[in-house]
Amino acid sequence: MPAPLLHPECVSCLIKKQIDIYPKSASREQVLTYMRRLGELMATLPDRTGGPAIMEAITDIRREVFGSAAALVERDYGTIKAHFNRLMMDFVASEGLLTRIWAAEDPLRAALGYAMTGNFIDFGAMDSVDEEKLRALLGSAAERVEAADPVYLSLRETLSTARRLTFLTDNCGEIVLDRLLVEVLRALYPDLAITVLVRGGEVLNDATMEDALQAGFDRVEGVCVMGNGDRLAGTDVDRVSPEAREALTAADLILAKGQGNYETLRGCGLPVFYVFLCKCRFFADRFGVPTYTGMLVKA
Repeated sequence: MPAPLLHPECVSCLIKKQIDIYPKSASREQVLTYMRRLGELMATLPDRTGGPAIMEAITDIRREVFGSAAALVERDYGTIKAHFNRLMMDFVASEGLLTRIWAAEDPLRAALGYAMTGNFIDFGAMDSVDEEKLRALLGSAAERVEAADPVYLSLRETLSTARRLTFLTDNCGEIVLDRLLVEVLRALYPDLAITVLVRGGEVLNDATMEDALQAGFDRVEGVCVMGNGDRLAGTDVDRVSPEAREALTAADLILAKGQGNYETLRGCGLPVFYVFLCKCRFFADRFGVPTYTGMLVKA
Protein backbone atom coordinates (compact mmCIF):
# COMPACT_ATOMS: atom_id res chain seq x y z
CA MET A 1 0.00 0.00 0.00
CA PRO A 2 1.26 3.54 -0.76
CA ALA A 3 2.32 5.62 2.23
CA PRO A 4 -0.22 8.14 3.57
CA LEU A 5 0.01 11.52 1.88
CA LEU A 6 -1.56 13.65 4.61
CA HIS A 7 1.20 15.40 6.56
CA PRO A 8 0.63 17.78 9.54
CA GLU A 9 3.31 20.19 8.29
CA CYS A 10 1.64 20.56 4.90
CA VAL A 11 -1.85 20.97 6.39
CA SER A 12 -0.61 23.60 8.85
CA CYS A 13 1.21 25.54 6.13
CA LEU A 14 -1.83 25.64 3.83
CA ILE A 15 -4.21 26.70 6.59
CA LYS A 16 -1.89 29.48 7.77
CA LYS A 17 -1.63 30.79 4.22
CA GLN A 18 -5.34 30.61 3.41
CA ILE A 19 -7.33 31.26 6.59
CA ASP A 20 -7.02 35.05 6.32
CA ILE A 21 -7.60 35.22 2.56
CA TYR A 22 -11.14 36.51 2.23
CA PRO A 23 -12.77 39.74 0.97
CA LYS A 24 -12.49 42.72 3.31
CA SER A 25 -16.14 43.45 2.58
CA ALA A 26 -17.23 40.05 3.94
CA SER A 27 -19.62 39.99 6.88
CA ARG A 28 -18.72 38.56 10.26
CA GLU A 29 -21.04 35.64 9.60
CA GLN A 30 -19.39 34.86 6.25
CA VAL A 31 -15.90 34.94 7.73
CA LEU A 32 -16.86 32.65 10.60
CA THR A 33 -18.58 30.29 8.16
CA TYR A 34 -15.41 30.21 6.07
CA MET A 35 -13.24 29.44 9.08
CA ARG A 36 -15.63 26.78 10.37
CA ARG A 37 -15.74 25.16 6.95
CA LEU A 38 -11.96 25.03 6.90
CA GLY A 39 -12.01 23.36 10.31
CA GLU A 40 -14.54 20.81 9.08
CA LEU A 41 -12.40 20.14 6.05
CA MET A 42 -9.33 19.45 8.17
CA ALA A 43 -11.33 17.13 10.41
CA THR A 44 -12.59 15.00 7.55
CA LEU A 45 -9.60 14.79 5.18
CA PRO A 46 -8.82 11.21 4.16
CA ASP A 47 -5.35 10.08 5.15
CA ARG A 48 -4.26 9.83 1.52
CA THR A 49 -4.69 13.52 0.71
CA GLY A 50 -1.88 15.59 -0.76
CA GLY A 51 -1.35 19.33 -0.76
CA PRO A 52 -2.87 19.96 -4.23
CA ALA A 53 -6.20 18.37 -3.23
CA ILE A 54 -6.29 20.31 0.05
CA MET A 55 -5.61 23.58 -1.78
CA GLU A 56 -8.35 22.83 -4.29
CA ALA A 57 -10.85 22.12 -1.49
CA ILE A 58 -9.94 25.37 0.33
CA THR A 59 -10.39 27.37 -2.88
CA ASP A 60 -13.78 25.76 -3.51
CA ILE A 61 -14.92 26.60 0.04
CA ARG A 62 -13.84 30.23 -0.30
CA ARG A 63 -15.74 30.59 -3.57
CA GLU A 64 -18.85 28.92 -2.15
CA VAL A 65 -18.90 31.14 0.94
CA PHE A 66 -18.00 34.49 -0.62
CA GLY A 67 -19.30 34.00 -4.15
CA SER A 68 -18.01 36.35 -6.82
CA ALA A 69 -16.28 38.49 -4.16
CA ALA A 70 -13.72 35.69 -3.71
CA ALA A 71 -12.14 36.80 -6.98
CA LEU A 72 -11.16 40.07 -5.28
CA VAL A 73 -8.59 38.25 -3.10
CA GLU A 74 -7.37 35.74 -5.68
CA ARG A 75 -4.21 36.55 -7.59
CA ASP A 76 -4.23 37.53 -11.25
CA TYR A 77 -2.29 34.49 -12.39
CA GLY A 78 -2.91 35.32 -16.04
CA THR A 79 -0.62 38.34 -15.76
CA ILE A 80 1.91 36.40 -13.68
CA LYS A 81 2.02 33.55 -16.17
CA ALA A 82 2.45 35.80 -19.19
CA HIS A 83 5.31 37.60 -17.40
CA PHE A 84 7.27 34.48 -16.50
CA ASN A 85 6.71 32.85 -19.87
CA ARG A 86 8.15 35.93 -21.53
CA LEU A 87 10.97 36.15 -18.97
CA MET A 88 12.08 32.60 -19.72
CA MET A 89 11.65 33.01 -23.48
CA ASP A 90 13.91 36.07 -23.32
CA PHE A 91 16.41 34.15 -21.17
CA VAL A 92 16.54 31.25 -23.62
CA ALA A 93 17.08 33.63 -26.55
CA SER A 94 19.61 35.95 -24.89
CA GLU A 95 21.71 33.10 -23.50
CA GLY A 96 21.57 31.00 -26.65
CA LEU A 97 20.47 28.29 -24.28
CA LEU A 98 19.68 25.52 -26.75
CA THR A 99 23.08 25.97 -28.40
CA ARG A 100 24.71 25.91 -24.98
CA ILE A 101 22.88 22.72 -24.07
CA TRP A 102 24.03 20.96 -27.24
CA ALA A 103 27.60 22.09 -26.58
CA ALA A 104 27.56 20.41 -23.16
CA GLU A 105 29.34 17.11 -22.61
CA ASP A 106 25.94 15.51 -21.89
CA PRO A 107 23.13 17.53 -23.52
CA LEU A 108 20.40 15.46 -21.87
CA ARG A 109 21.81 16.06 -18.40
CA ALA A 110 22.19 19.79 -19.11
CA ALA A 111 18.65 20.12 -20.48
CA LEU A 112 17.27 18.19 -17.52
CA GLY A 113 19.12 20.52 -15.15
CA TYR A 114 17.58 23.62 -16.70
CA ALA A 115 14.09 22.11 -16.70
CA MET A 116 14.57 21.08 -13.06
CA THR A 117 15.70 24.59 -12.09
CA GLY A 118 12.69 26.16 -13.79
CA ASN A 119 10.54 24.46 -11.16
CA PHE A 120 11.53 27.37 -8.91
CA ILE A 121 8.70 29.38 -10.51
CA ASP A 122 6.01 28.11 -8.15
CA PHE A 123 3.42 30.36 -6.51
CA GLY A 124 1.81 27.35 -4.82
CA ALA A 125 4.84 26.41 -2.74
CA MET A 126 6.05 30.01 -2.27
CA ASP A 127 4.31 33.33 -1.70
CA SER A 128 6.49 35.06 -4.29
CA VAL A 129 9.16 34.21 -6.86
CA ASP A 130 12.48 36.05 -6.47
CA GLU A 131 13.68 36.68 -10.01
CA GLU A 132 17.27 37.35 -8.86
CA LYS A 133 17.30 34.02 -7.04
CA LEU A 134 15.92 32.36 -10.16
CA ARG A 135 18.72 33.81 -12.30
CA ALA A 136 21.32 32.68 -9.74
CA LEU A 137 19.93 29.15 -9.77
CA LEU A 138 19.89 29.08 -13.57
CA GLY A 139 23.58 30.00 -13.54
CA SER A 140 24.47 26.52 -12.26
CA ALA A 141 21.55 24.64 -13.78
CA ALA A 142 23.54 22.66 -16.37
CA GLU A 143 25.39 20.79 -13.61
CA ARG A 144 22.45 20.35 -11.26
CA VAL A 145 22.01 16.67 -12.16
CA GLU A 146 25.00 14.54 -11.18
CA ALA A 147 26.41 12.44 -14.02
CA ALA A 148 26.81 9.43 -11.73
CA ASP A 149 23.38 9.77 -10.08
CA PRO A 150 21.93 6.23 -10.11
CA VAL A 151 18.46 7.60 -10.89
CA TYR A 152 19.81 9.56 -13.85
CA LEU A 153 21.59 6.45 -15.13
CA SER A 154 18.33 4.52 -14.71
CA LEU A 155 16.50 7.23 -16.66
CA ARG A 156 18.98 6.99 -19.54
CA GLU A 157 18.67 3.21 -19.59
CA THR A 158 14.88 3.42 -19.63
CA LEU A 159 14.96 5.97 -22.45
CA SER A 160 17.14 3.67 -24.53
CA THR A 161 14.33 1.11 -24.81
CA ALA A 162 11.18 3.21 -24.28
CA ARG A 163 8.74 3.75 -27.14
CA ARG A 164 6.20 6.05 -25.46
CA LEU A 165 7.03 8.89 -23.09
CA THR A 166 4.49 11.11 -21.33
CA PHE A 167 5.81 14.41 -20.01
CA LEU A 168 3.83 16.15 -17.25
CA THR A 169 4.44 19.89 -17.05
CA ASP A 170 4.01 21.97 -13.91
CA ASN A 171 4.39 25.75 -13.88
CA CYS A 172 4.44 28.74 -16.21
CA GLY A 173 7.93 29.93 -17.22
CA GLU A 174 9.25 26.52 -16.28
CA ILE A 175 7.39 25.14 -19.31
CA VAL A 176 9.71 27.10 -21.61
CA LEU A 177 12.67 25.14 -20.25
CA ASP A 178 10.59 21.96 -20.45
CA ARG A 179 10.25 22.63 -24.18
CA LEU A 180 14.03 22.63 -24.55
CA LEU A 181 14.24 19.30 -22.72
CA VAL A 182 11.57 17.81 -24.98
CA GLU A 183 13.42 19.07 -28.06
CA VAL A 184 16.59 17.37 -26.83
CA LEU A 185 14.70 14.15 -26.13
CA ARG A 186 13.20 14.24 -29.63
CA ALA A 187 16.65 14.64 -31.19
CA LEU A 188 18.38 11.99 -29.07
CA TYR A 189 15.54 9.46 -29.29
CA PRO A 190 13.83 10.06 -32.67
CA ASP A 191 11.71 6.91 -32.41
CA LEU A 192 10.30 7.94 -29.04
CA ALA A 193 6.64 9.07 -29.17
CA ILE A 194 6.22 11.98 -26.75
CA THR A 195 2.95 13.24 -25.28
CA VAL A 196 3.02 16.42 -23.18
CA LEU A 197 0.23 16.93 -20.65
CA VAL A 198 -0.65 20.36 -19.26
CA ARG A 199 -3.38 21.23 -16.75
CA GLY A 200 -6.89 21.09 -18.14
CA GLY A 201 -8.01 24.19 -16.24
CA GLU A 202 -6.65 27.28 -14.52
CA VAL A 203 -5.06 26.63 -11.12
CA LEU A 204 -2.41 28.80 -9.44
CA ASN A 205 0.39 29.52 -11.95
CA ASP A 206 0.32 26.00 -13.40
CA ALA A 207 0.79 25.64 -17.14
CA THR A 208 -2.23 25.17 -19.40
CA MET A 209 -2.50 24.85 -23.18
CA GLU A 210 -2.20 28.63 -23.50
CA ASP A 211 1.15 28.52 -21.71
CA ALA A 212 2.31 25.61 -23.88
CA LEU A 213 1.63 27.71 -26.96
CA GLN A 214 3.39 30.74 -25.46
CA ALA A 215 6.36 28.48 -24.70
CA GLY A 216 6.57 27.37 -28.34
CA PHE A 217 5.46 23.77 -28.01
CA ASP A 218 3.47 24.15 -31.23
CA ARG A 219 6.82 24.44 -33.03
CA VAL A 220 8.19 21.13 -31.71
CA GLU A 221 7.62 18.52 -34.39
CA GLY A 222 6.40 15.06 -33.53
CA VAL A 223 5.09 15.95 -30.07
CA CYS A 224 1.44 15.71 -28.99
CA VAL A 225 0.39 18.36 -26.45
CA MET A 226 -2.95 18.10 -24.66
CA GLY A 227 -4.78 19.33 -21.58
CA ASN A 228 -5.34 16.62 -18.98
CA GLY A 229 -9.00 17.52 -18.43
CA ASP A 230 -8.54 18.50 -14.78
CA ARG A 231 -7.65 21.65 -12.84
CA LEU A 232 -5.90 19.95 -9.89
CA ALA A 233 -2.39 21.32 -9.19
CA GLY A 234 -1.06 17.81 -9.70
CA THR A 235 -2.10 14.68 -11.57
CA ASP A 236 -4.77 12.29 -10.31
CA VAL A 237 -5.06 9.35 -12.72
CA ASP A 238 -8.68 8.81 -11.65
CA ARG A 239 -9.67 12.40 -12.45
CA VAL A 240 -7.98 13.15 -15.76
CA SER A 241 -9.65 12.74 -19.14
CA PRO A 242 -9.75 9.31 -20.82
CA GLU A 243 -7.19 10.52 -23.38
CA ALA A 244 -4.81 11.73 -20.66
CA ARG A 245 -5.31 8.52 -18.67
CA GLU A 246 -4.41 6.47 -21.72
CA ALA A 247 -1.27 8.57 -22.22
CA LEU A 248 -0.29 7.84 -18.63
CA THR A 249 -1.11 4.16 -18.42
CA ALA A 250 0.31 3.25 -21.85
CA ALA A 251 3.60 5.10 -21.36
CA ASP A 252 6.86 3.21 -20.99
CA LEU A 253 8.19 6.23 -19.14
CA ILE A 254 6.64 9.27 -17.44
CA LEU A 255 8.62 12.41 -16.63
CA ALA A 256 6.65 14.36 -14.02
CA LYS A 257 7.65 17.89 -13.11
CA GLY A 258 7.04 19.54 -9.75
CA GLN A 259 6.18 18.83 -6.14
CA GLY A 260 2.45 18.66 -6.90
CA ASN A 261 2.86 15.85 -9.40
CA TYR A 262 5.09 14.01 -6.93
CA GLU A 263 2.47 14.32 -4.18
CA THR A 264 -0.41 13.12 -6.34
CA LEU A 265 1.33 10.34 -8.29
CA ARG A 266 3.77 8.86 -5.76
CA GLY A 267 2.94 5.20 -5.24
CA CYS A 268 0.65 5.00 -8.29
CA GLY A 269 2.53 2.05 -9.77
CA LEU A 270 3.32 3.78 -13.06
CA PRO A 271 6.91 4.14 -14.39
CA VAL A 272 7.39 7.72 -13.18
CA PHE A 273 10.59 9.74 -12.82
CA TYR A 274 9.96 12.93 -10.81
CA VAL A 275 11.87 16.16 -11.45
CA PHE A 276 11.55 19.13 -9.09
CA LEU A 277 13.21 21.56 -6.68
CA CYS A 278 12.59 21.23 -2.94
CA LYS A 279 11.08 24.69 -2.48
CA CYS A 280 9.48 24.36 0.94
CA ARG A 281 10.83 23.18 4.30
CA PHE A 282 8.55 20.14 4.30
CA PHE A 283 10.03 18.77 1.05
CA ALA A 284 13.59 19.70 2.06
CA ASP A 285 13.15 17.86 5.35
CA ARG A 286 11.49 14.89 3.63
CA PHE A 287 14.54 14.34 1.43
CA GLY A 288 17.14 15.55 3.93
CA VAL A 289 18.53 18.27 1.64
CA PRO A 290 18.87 22.08 1.71
CA THR A 291 16.04 24.16 0.28
CA TYR A 292 16.21 24.60 -3.52
CA THR A 293 18.04 21.32 -4.02
CA GLY A 294 17.15 19.70 -7.34
CA MET A 295 15.65 16.24 -7.14
CA LEU A 296 15.46 13.42 -9.69
CA VAL A 297 13.44 10.68 -8.01
CA LYS A 298 11.97 7.38 -9.04
CA ALA A 299 9.23 6.24 -6.64
